[in-house]
Amino acid sequence: MSSEIKKQIAFENLYQPHVRSLQNTAYRLTRSTMEAQDLLQETLYKAFRGFSSFEPETNFRAWIFRIMVNTYLTHYRKRVKQPFKVSYDDLEEFTLYQESDLDYGSSVMKMENISGEMFDDDVQNALNKLPYYFRLIVLLYDVEGFSYQEISKMVKIPVGTVMSRLSRGRNLLRSKLKRYAVNKGYLTAGTQQPVAAN
Repeated sequence: MSSEIKKQIAFENLYQPHVRSLQNTAYRLTRSTMEAQDLLQETLYKAFRGFSSFEPETNFRAWIFRIMVNTYLTHYRKRVKQPFKVSYDDLEEFTLYQESDLDYGSSVMKMENISGEMFDDDVQNALNKLPYYFRLIVLLYDVEGFSYQEISKMVKIPVGTVMSRLSRGRNLLRSKLKRYAVNKGYLTAGTQQPVAAN
């Protein structure tokens, strides 16, 4: 058996358990089936090409997600040219949330209540509407379960910035999911009070 075939088998054995998670994250990042497929294929191509740099005793999942995130950010930056400037709409939305929903405390609807469930259309749509730099951190932390330190390395930002973007992303997501929370019984309609546990 040639060394190239051995490399291919070793790579496939490592990435196969993570394919579904990579596909889901690619879709949630790009919000397009075709772009998600392209992102996944490019990620796998880059990961295979650079597989010799992967250290066997380290976290393969974090390594390949780092490649996906960097690939996505590279393409996104090319598309928008100024990725770190917050749009007026994003700023206005966040400001309005802060001003109008101060009574809507973080204890009312915890992220754990959402991330533990299937992503139905309402949740997926709310997540899709987050600005990409918040959506990315929420996905990596709350959905994929990476640590602050792992995300910091993937996205190449300080841990404190990861924590700040996670907090802001969660707040925006909570704001977008109020109606969802009422429909699912997490909140009582009109009062915005949590439903008492039985």
